[in-house]
Amino acid sequence: MTTKLLASIAVFALLAGVVSTSMMQSVYAADYGMNDNAKAAADKKTADKKLADLKAAEKITAAKKASDKKLADLKAAEKKAADLKAAGMKTPDMKAADAKKAADAKKAEGAKKAADAKKAADAKKAADAKKAAETKKDSASGQATGKTTSSNAVTVEMAKGSSSNTSCADKCYTPSTVQTKIGGTVTWKNVDTAAHTVTSGKGAVSDGIFDSGMIMAGSSFNYKFDKVGTYDYYCMVHPWMKGTVTVS
Repeated sequence: MTTKLLASIAVFALLAGVVSTSMMQSVYAADYGMNDNAKAAADKKTADKKLADLKAAEKITAAKKASDKKLADLKAAEKKAADLKAAGMKTPDMKAADAKKAADAKKAEGAKKAADAKKAADAKKAADAKKAAETKKDSASGQATGKTTSSNAVTVEMAKGSSSNTSCADKCYTPSTVQTKIGGTVTWKNVDTAAHTVTSGKGAVSDGIFDSGMIMAGSSFNYKFDKVGTYDYYCMVHPWMKGTVTVS
């Protein structure tokens, strides 16, 4: 019985050792497989990071090369421009800029000339309008009142019908009496249909101071008075036409 018991114990111990060894091998195999997977994952992660870093470095290198090239091209262009300028030459851009500057200057000059011309024309138009208004006022005043008209620039009209109206008296020349200062000018306009004269003198006798000659219809004559005095005048063709200019 003792022998059988010992044999049973020995068998049991052998089985326990076999089972224990099998279990340890299984655990070792599982641990070994897990360690391999983790290591592979870690290695892949490291490789991916190295690849990403390499690509980033390549990108930075390419950007730097492009920047360096642009800088080199700019410096070369500046040097070329400086060399051309030193040699008295100009680049196409410089020529284009000069051409634009000249065109702008010419355009501005043309605009200024046009503005000056318009300003001068407007000033002349205003002066002419003012002169015409003053002349018309002087003429109307003389015709309405028969009184003396005084101005440094006086206009007298040869009235319509005065060539045939022998009784037009102080309305043959309108106004028939005017005043001006030394240096003043009197203009006679023939608004009649017949020719007339403006001849200095009295009683149909010329004193030779001024004589218009024949003033045809629509024409005019002017005379500048340089001396103080009273100047009578008449029409040699129609002697009943008389007028007076007083210079002060």
